[in-house]
Parts: sequence; structure tokens; C-alpha cells
Amino acid sequence: MTNPNFEDDEKPLDAAQLRLQAKLKRLLLGSTAVMVIGFVAVFAAIFYRVTRVDVKPAVAFDHPIIAELPLPEGARVAATRLDGDRMTVTLESPKGAAILIVDITTMKVIRRLDLTAGK
Repeated sequence: MTNPNFEDDEKPLDAAQLRLQAKLKRLLLGSTAVMVIGFVAVFAAIFYRVTRVDVKPAVAFDHPIIAELPLPEGARVAATRLDGDRMTVTLESPKGAAILIVDITTMKVIRRLDLTAGK
């Protein structure tokens, strides 16, 4: 079956239509180039972040640190983690958990976050 609305014989484009067609092709090429440049930038940023070596120097000590950090009654150390010159100590006690942030150069608690059961 043939579609009565479809004409098999295409008429040649006039000069205005050819200019418009060329302009649309240039716009399509330009937008494709912008898209490709965007993808390259995103993948370059991901590659940079994955392969980047952290240049932040680790804290070096000339002598070992011998210090005591008093714990609350019945508390135990559940976890520790170092980050530069700070250390987090996670404590578990019958009252709840607590997270201490300790400056390891002075061995003083600079922050304390108490985690208690909600009521």
C-alpha cells in the first residue's frame, strides 16, 4: 500500500533551504564537539583523582609517644584511626558509644561526640 501523503518525487532544495541545512549541520557538529570535549574533561578528572598521589606528608616523630588517655569506667576501645596529626578513638561503654578526636602531638582530646540510645 502506498501512502497518499508521501510524495516519491522530491523537489530540489532552493538556496535558502540549502543554507539552512548547512547551518544546522554546523550546529550539530558544534554541539557534538562540545559533548565530546565534556566527556574527555570528565574522564580526565576521574583519571586524575584516581591516579593522584596524596602529597600530604605523614607526621614523623623523632621518638615514640608514650602517653595515657583516661577512659570512662567500663569503656573499651572499639576502633582507632589516624589522619595526619589527629587520631579518632571510638569507645564503647554501658552508657553508649563515644568518638574522641585526639591531637597526637599534645595527646589532648580536641573533640568528643557521645552517641547514646534515643528514647
